[in-house]
Amino acid sequence: MTLEPLLSPSSSHYNTEAVLRFCLQISKSIRQLQQTHARLLRTGAVQSQLLLLTTQILKFQNDLEYARKVFDEIPQCQDVLVWTSLIRAHTLNGHFAGSLTLFAKMHSCGASPNAFTFSSALSAAARSSAVVEGRGLHTHVVKLGFSSNIVVETVLLDMYGKCGLVRDARQVFDAMREKDIVSWTAMVAGYAKAGLMRSARELFDVMTERNVVSWTAMVAGYASSGELGPARELFDQMPVRNSVSWTAMIAGYGKSGNVSSARQLFDQVSTKDPDVHAAMLACYSQNGFCKEAIELYKEMKKKKVEATEVALVGVISACTQTGDADAANMVASHMEERGSKVTPIAANALIHMHSKCGTIEKALRVFHDMQEKDVISYSALIAGLADHGRTKEALDIFKQMLREGSEPNEVTFVGVLHACSHAGLLDEGLNYFKIMTKTYGLVPGKEHYACLADLLGRAGRLVEAQKLIESVAGLSDPGAWGALLGACMAHSNVEIAETAAKHLFEIEPENTGNYVLLANIYASVNRWDDAARVRNMMSGRGLSKNPGLSWTAN
Repeated sequence: MTLEPLLSPSSSHYNTEAVLRFCLQISKSIRQLQQTHARLLRTGAVQSQLLLLTTQILKFQNDLEYARKVFDEIPQCQDVLVWTSLIRAHTLNGHFAGSLTLFAKMHSCGASPNAFTFSSALSAAARSSAVVEGRGLHTHVVKLGFSSNIVVETVLLDMYGKCGLVRDARQVFDAMREKDIVSWTAMVAGYAKAGLMRSARELFDVMTERNVVSWTAMVAGYASSGELGPARELFDQMPVRNSVSWTAMIAGYGKSGNVSSARQLFDQVSTKDPDVHAAMLACYSQNGFCKEAIELYKEMKKKKVEATEVALVGVISACTQTGDADAANMVASHMEERGSKVTPIAANALIHMHSKCGTIEKALRVFHDMQEKDVISYSALIAGLADHGRTKEALDIFKQMLREGSEPNEVTFVGVLHACSHAGLLDEGLNYFKIMTKTYGLVPGKEHYACLADLLGRAGRLVEAQKLIESVAGLSDPGAWGALLGACMAHSNVEIAETAAKHLFEIEPENTGNYVLLANIYASVNRWDDAARVRNMMSGRGLSKNPGLSWTAN
């Protein structure tokens, strides 16, 4: 359908405002609205027409930017219905900041919000955890006399609960003259979300009416808090179970390591949606059942079940743990098919996966394809490049990170120092360590000191490395002592090697690599009796050499 005949200047119906309003009202698409809008621009649109145009655009809810542009042409709009429609549309479409900005602009224009305006704006604050804006809205609610409106009160209560401000939520709840099942459930859910299960249970037990949301809030709260006994008790009592309750129980069992119970529940679900699949896949991945996680992902693809972000991160983690390049390539291909649906969290996991599976070039491609990179993106790639011995590229990415204003964290510097240690860049490594502590005020951890010990050891400064470990890294750090023992092999320093090995035998007595390395160090200086003694020590402890580790010096 086209509106050109009605809009044509030759039409007998033309030149009346009624025709243009009629065209706006009968439009069935954004395209038709744009045709009428073009005519309005030529003839000089009046405020009522722009208001109607904005309202009609919002009916389609797929072009909020267009609606906002038209609306912004209206000076000092006082029409509360249009304001409310625009705020509500932004909230429904996940543009929470835009919704709150519009409410502030509405207030500055002098337009008076109604209960539906407050409900939409408060929902935006709740879903984006905008505490400051939420409190501001509460002030307006009181000033304008909506504090006794049950709908507004309930959304206000829900906002505080979702933002973790349960005391504020309880104050609103206690002040309510009328409480319905929605307000009771919102308060129970607020307590449960905050992990205050005793308070949640006290309210839940005195509720005269319960719905699936209140039951689910309790089950999910208990499961998330690790209280699986009461969670399962309520779960079994639920009159009707929904996907959220099944997912909560499976996830709870997964966090506790009870994979078999999680799988039993998963098998009982008659209709498994993406969230239930994701919970089971994450359960497998978190508990080291990587093969099962990958197989479940393959089943999902076969059944055309959409993989949520949780599912994708879970299967990527499984591929990373196993180093299964074939499975990793399969997952990566599936994610490429999703295109823009790949979230930053999943992309970051992909970078880590490709790095661990030996396909660093693919990790680089994922990184460069990301529109928004955060500290996790940079840190994952720097670590991956360092693991592959590509020091210059790792340090270049770090410098790019600083240029683009992303602040590094402790994990970032582990990768940077690791890259320096791989290449033996002692001075650079010491400088980056200084930047980490002095410029960014980060507290070094064991991994940082292990990298420093490795750097000093590779440079032959074994005594300094030993003193560093003994003074700051801690006598129980296997990473640092292991790095020192490896450096002793390269420099044939038996005395320090014996000290390092002694600590390692106490810290990780079943790590055969430490025994093998010390024996090799003895052998490298022809101390065959000592090498044999280490072998006998290893045999006496019931340990056997891992395949691929040689007893002879390299």
